[in-house]
Amino acid sequence: MTAHQARRRSVVRGEAPWWLLPAMEGDAWEPVGAELGGLGRTGASIKIARDFTVATLNNWGLSELAYDTRLVVSELVTNAVRHAGEPTRLRLLHRASHLVCAVFDSQDRPPVVTEADYFAETGRGLHLVESLSCSWGWRIMEGHGKLVWAAFAAPYVTPAAYGRNRASA
Repeated sequence: MTAHQARRRSVVRGEAPWWLLPAMEGDAWEPVGAELGGLGRTGASIKIARDFTVATLNNWGLSELAYDTRLVVSELVTNAVRHAGEPTRLRLLHRASHLVCAVFDSQDRPPVVTEADYFAETGRGLHLVESLSCSWGWRIMEGHGKLVWAAFAAPYVTPAAYGRNRASA
């Protein structure tokens, strides 16, 4: 198995939407966002994150994105559990034509893209993230760990369709 770090510091494929990083670093979740905190270092946290993602997207009227987003969230949370100790939180944001999922963890090491051996049982997660999302990347939060995100093309849903759905679990 060969491993290499992606060469860019905060974007692996594509560019982050202009509003993403300020929205992720603070609490400016406009127009709508949801957060799941307190994720632990167990397999149960991966299932909880997947279930939260599907329920949130269904509430937002974005159920057609639930399958791909669920898989990507599963990979990002799994990577945080395996390589960073534990994910601290998951955020989902929908703004205009983008749906973004982001996982925060306490490590300041960037994700490592690997080329898995044909028979390897691991090493394909970030390739899956890249295949299913329109762009993905990471940002080192100086002294606060990192944020790994993936963006999806999403239909526009009016804010009224969300109801009062700014959830925090």
